[in-house]
Amino acid sequence: MTVTEPDTTQVPDSHGGLENLDAEYSYWIDDLIDGEVPTDLHGTFFRNGPGRQRIGTDTYGHWFDGCGMLCAFSFVDGRVHFRNRYVRTPKYVNETREQRILYRGFGTQRPGGVLKNAFRRPANPANTNAVVHGGKLLTLWEGGHPWELDPESLETIGECNFDGQLNRANVFSAHPHLHTRTGAMFNFGAGLGGINRKGVYAVMNIYRLNPDGVLDKKGKVPLPTFPFAHDFALSDKYAIFFINSIVSTAMGSVILGRRSISDQTVFDDDTPMRIIVVDLDTLTEVRTFETDPGAIIHFGNAYEDGQELVIDGMHATDFDANEGLSDVFNSTRFKAGTFNRFRLDMASGRLAVEKLSDTESEFPVFNPAVAGQRHRHTYSACNVDNGFDSFFNGFQKVGDGGQEALITLPPGHYGAEPIFAPAGDREAEDRGYVLEVVYNGFDHVSELHVHRGEDITERVCALRLRHHVPHQFHGHWHDDVVVAEAHQG
Repeated sequence: MTVTEPDTTQVPDSHGGLENLDAEYSYWIDDLIDGEVPTDLHGTFFRNGPGRQRIGTDTYGHWFDGCGMLCAFSFVDGRVHFRNRYVRTPKYVNETREQRILYRGFGTQRPGGVLKNAFRRPANPANTNAVVHGGKLLTLWEGGHPWELDPESLETIGECNFDGQLNRANVFSAHPHLHTRTGAMFNFGAGLGGINRKGVYAVMNIYRLNPDGVLDKKGKVPLPTFPFAHDFALSDKYAIFFINSIVSTAMGSVILGRRSISDQTVFDDDTPMRIIVVDLDTLTEVRTFETDPGAIIHFGNAYEDGQELVIDGMHATDFDANEGLSDVFNSTRFKAGTFNRFRLDMASGRLAVEKLSDTESEFPVFNPAVAGQRHRHTYSACNVDNGFDSFFNGFQKVGDGGQEALITLPPGHYGAEPIFAPAGDREAEDRGYVLEVVYNGFDHVSELHVHRGEDITERVCALRLRHHVPHQFHGHWHDDVVVAEAHQG
């Protein structure tokens, strides 16, 4: 097929994909662009992210601050059902009623100046991730508690503290990890540990939930500074935390309402990246490593290889991305990182780093069946430098030897985090499908693309929604079809 060079003046940028979707829908996606929906794919693809960046005449001050909207794509007998619903947090309910900003966020200040913001914590938008575990469907945001939704209707049940095991000061990160061998789920939350002779000190609270969803064990790891920690890596024996060179400075001005957290979060070239390894049985620190200044926002898989720990992560040497995140409708490009593999020698303390892909990328995902075990394949969103990369415009498959395949979306189309959905006999690690929600800027609609996991260059099918889905953050594949309407023909 001959590809005509596009007229760059006519190609839409990614900003349309940030516009609000205020309506809530439930319907079967019948507009099949091409191919056929695979009949061996049965389950639910959840995605979570801000459904709106504006309320009334106000625009939020950061992409992280929009209200969470959960989407569910249900795969049933060769058809796909779509359902979206906002999480009914106090922030969503009250701002919807008033049609104006009422709460602080990570980068949003309440209108009215210092006195309106002093001593006020950011509101929980429940907008970053979703997970099904222990019979609960949870929407997650790292600055507070999870919010539980009814998996059949996506209606909001309420804030979840795991039967009181999370107190008001215990935050629950947006990136829990499932432990394949035991069925447990591990997570963390940074917080204040108390006061010692040096003043207030920070801790990393670590949580283990058993397969029934009961939070049955907690641990605490003291930290020298309050970290910008969004994610962590999980192997079979260890939780691995990279304490980034992204630091929060002069937090007194945030507490007093003069500045937002985003304003005071910067990359410090003089702060080395510190790596803390925590034993999963005791939830205590067993080894630390230190390396050059850097940051890892999202991790892929991790596993033990003899005396070494192997960790995949997206590495950055700055926090320039925050500038675009703080002004999304005027940003020209959302910057990503480098796909690196870290090897930590637990015996000698040596650390080695290998770059696995030259393509700028983020959001690494893999087959959840191999979590914590040696794996061969990882998929990630990409920024392909072709003049049409104002947002993620491709995705890749990466193996031990580097990039195996790269998909670049047509100009004016923008993707997101790919999700791997296992299917069929599942004997091969990459036996399944890669699911990608793509924003079509020309028509202001979103499409669901399904690619074969073994060979992502083969697009199995593409389906067109009746509307757009605003650019979202993270997704989760669940092997069951849980949304009630998806069981109805």
